[in-house]
Amino acid sequence: MTAHWRSIPMPPNVARLPRNTAGRPVPINTPWYEAADDGGQMDIRSSADLGEHVACPCEPGRGTAAFGDQCPPRQRKLMEQRLCGICGKTIKKTSSLVFIGAPNAGFYIEPPVHPRCAAYALLVCPTLSAADDVELTIARSYVLRERRMTGVSPDFKIIYDLFPHRDPNARRRGPLDFYLAFPEDAHRVAAKEWMTRHAPRL
Repeated sequence: MTAHWRSIPMPPNVARLPRNTAGRPVPINTPWYEAADDGGQMDIRSSADLGEHVACPCEPGRGTAAFGDQCPPRQRKLMEQRLCGICGKTIKKTSSLVFIGAPNAGFYIEPPVHPRCAAYALLVCPTLSAADDVELTIARSYVLRERRMTGVSPDFKIIYDLFPHRDPNARRRGPLDFYLAFPEDAHRVAAKEWMTRHAPRL
């Protein structure tokens, strides 16, 4: 976060989030790693509901927050239940939601967020505030796809394929890690323009 993050008013739901050792609120989607984990303890488990899937035993507020990473189980829950990827609260179906990403992104791996949470993140996140090419996608709804690990390339890189959300046939194809969101009837706008003309007050 930027040096002046303490001077930016926090939305009430953001203020309730767990904090890191510096007192900064940590987005609900962020994994927390124990010091001894050396990058977390994500592993593959199986269930009748998901088939093989990536699991993560982290607990918000316990250990060290890994800003920029995502906890796969929480990511999938946020995506499925239309919960904000920053504060974790419901985004009403009658309300607009915001995806933050690169220009002309066709889909998003990070969950949607409330407009007020997006405005806060754009001000305090050092990566977002410093970038000139951040684009927002504003929508009311989105379609989910499953991203599953279906193989390994000759140079030992994981091969991913996409499947319809909750497709029972996909459960036999490989472990599920994340859901991808494809916004419907979306409006795109540069983040800086949105912050100047459309962002809600904090």
